[in-house]
Parts: sequence; structure tokens; C-alpha cells
Amino acid sequence: MTDTDKLIDLLATRARAVRPIASPLRRTMLWLAFAAAVIVAIVLVHGMRPGAWQALSHPAAALEWCASVLTGVLAAYALFHVSVPGRSASWAWLPFPAAMLWLGGIGWGCLGDLSRMGPAALAFEPGHWQCAWVITLTGVPLGLVLLLMVRHAGVVRPAPAAMLAGLSAAALSAAGVTLYHEGESALMVLVWHAGAVLVLSTLSWLLGRTMFGWIGYAPRRGD
Repeated sequence: MTDTDKLIDLLATRARAVRPIASPLRRTMLWLAFAAAVIVAIVLVHGMRPGAWQALSHPAAALEWCASVLTGVLAAYALFHVSVPGRSASWAWLPFPAAMLWLGGIGWGCLGDLSRMGPAALAFEPGHWQCAWVITLTGVPLGLVLLLMVRHAGVVRPAPAAMLAGLSAAALSAAGVTLYHEGESALMVLVWHAGAVLVLSTLSWLLGRTMFGWIGYAPRRGD
């Protein structure tokens, strides 16, 4: 028997069945369960802000909040598609209609505040920057967990994968902040909530290769 035959016999006797990767839907549900548990824990620690559910009963606020959650869900689902070799990169566009709806809801809220409060609705309150900080503190760890779940995407599509991870984590974090942070005008939500999500998503896109490099899965320069 030749060495090649021995090698084939050895591989045949020790080969293990390859475990297929879970479907994007299943992995999305797993990720959402984890993210929801983290956000609920934060809400329990801080306490629900007074009048939160009453505020969300208004159409503009409900649209904004639901669209924020939907953006996070669709971004995660798209991520689990684009991270698989051979899947279309067009999946990366899936969450953007929801993101536009979210911005539309905030804009609707701005118009409502303006009609009720007049010029006072446009007053800028820099003290409310804390909500952006909280979104960042919550979104970054959640995004890193997502990156670990799709760590091999660093070899496939590092920038889109990192951007979708950042968008999903930040959008869900923004929805969570709405539940326990003191009420803000729609303008402040636009500046701090949407601004934080935009910054985190953009940085994730720009630093995608670097972040996957930290995890240990990134293409070499020139690949």
C-alpha cells in the first residue's frame, strides 16, 4: 500500500461529519434573544422612564420606535446572509428601507413638536448627549458579539459585515434607550440617537478589516 493509500484510509477512518451552519433566520433569532436580554437587563437596572408607554402610544413615536427595532432586526438578518460566501452582496441593502422609515418617523415627530411648541421645539439641548453615549456603550459590545458570530466574514466581506453589525447593534440600542432615558424632543432624538447610529455604522464600515483582524479573521493586504 502506498503512502497515498494510507493517507486516504487514515482520513476515511478519522473524518468527522461537517456540521452545517445554521440558517440566517435561526442565527438572527439567537442574536435577537441575546440582544433583548441585555437591553431588558439595562431597562430593569435603570427603571422604565415615566410615561414611556404613553409616549409610544402616539403614532409618530410608535413609528419611530418600531422602525428602529425593525432596522436592527433586518440588519442582523442581512449580516447573516452577506457573511456566507456565495450569497449576494445585495442583502446588505435590506435594512435601509426600515432605516429611512425610522428617519421619517423622527421627522414626523419634529413637525409635531414644532406645531405644538413652536420655535422652542428647535432648541438645542447639549446636555442630552448622554443618550448617544449610552447607545455607544450598549451598541459596541453587542456589535462585537455579532462580529464574533460571523467572524469568518472577515475573509469574505469585512466592510459590509462590520457595517451591518454596527447598524443592528446601534439601532436596537437606540430603541432600548427610548424606554429608560428621560423624554426628549424629536430634534434631540434626530441629533443624538440617529447621529450615534450613523457614526457607529460608518466607523464599523471604515474599520471593518481592522476589527476582523483583531478577531483573527481578515484578508491580508493585497488579497
